[in-house]
Amino acid sequence: MGEAPSECPMCGEFENWKKIDTQNKGFSVGKAAIGGVLLGPVGLVGGALGKKKSTYYCGKCKFSHEYKG
Repeated sequence: MGEAPSECPMCGEFENWKKIDTQNKGFSVGKAAIGGVLLGPVGLVGGALGKKKSTYYCGKCKFSHEYKG
């Protein structure tokens, strides 16, 4: 799962290849709390950092996939 291409990787469509959703995954309140106890403020920040994923969809061939960023 890398960065999203500028066109659909299945059919090459450019105009109907669109980002349909973006989510921040990976935040854990439990990990942030434990990190805060063990490492102080740096641990809280570490628990708050997650992975941002965007879902792209092709209106032509109906292909969809999640990419970083």
